[in-house]
Amino acid sequence: MKLVSKLFILAGIVFYAIGFYNIYLKENPKQLAFDQYQVTHASISNTGQLPVKLNINAVGISTPIYPSKIVNNIPETTDKGASYLTESPLPGTQGNSIIYAHNWQNLFGPLTNIRTGEDVEVTYADGTKKTFVIEYTSVVNPSESTILLPSTDSRITLYTCTGFLDSKRFVAIAVLKS
Repeated sequence: MKLVSKLFILAGIVFYAIGFYNIYLKENPKQLAFDQYQVTHASISNTGQLPVKLNINAVGISTPIYPSKIVNNIPETTDKGASYLTESPLPGTQGNSIIYAHNWQNLFGPLTNIRTGEDVEVTYADGTKKTFVIEYTSVVNPSESTILLPSTDSRITLYTCTGFLDSKRFVAIAVLKS
């Protein structure tokens, strides 16, 4: 009987620790950050072209996209959907567009199950849609910010946290379907 009581107490402590850790992750603004962002400022002249929704049917992701920016070297995040880094090019134009979200099940949690060749659909504010195809995926350290560098093709870089205590980033690169 004493052993069962001690096990329940230990389980309670573990559950409280997990709960506090999840609150910390939600409130930690650096959670999704790379050590250094090296993106150039893109001017967005037509807000009708802003991405507003992301669908990846193969892994069950369907989430709104919110514009975000870097403030004090920390990317803004939301718990309502994915974030489009407005300092990166618009998705579908030449360059590397950055879209990221928390690794929660209702956001980018399922992203780690994506495979090469699967489609990613971006819907814009004016109702148009563009399809991108996953070219490759990778798990990187936050210090490997080269994944965010500009590119000469039209790509989107999708990423979320992964690994023990969210210490790494899962990255999926998708190129505009021709």
